[in-house]
Amino acid sequence: MEQILGNYYGIDWIAMTGSLIFLFLVGSKKRYAFIIYIIANIAWIVVNYMAQIWPGIIACIILIGLNIRAYVKWEK
Repeated sequence: MEQILGNYYGIDWIAMTGSLIFLFLVGSKKRYAFIIYIIANIAWIVVNYMAQIWPGIIACIILIGLNIRAYVKWEK
């Protein structure tokens, strides 16, 4: 089990799964997809911090901002 979870305690799996679910939900025109992606990006920030990948952290922070904007501007 430890090999499956790897060095990031499964957080990378949560981030990857959330990112894929986001893509599916956006394709289905579901507004809450952006909330899922924000959660996935927070997980990616944790993974990137653990791996010391600073550009990845910056990218995820920007993506969180863009997702908040998209959520607010979503037309019903």
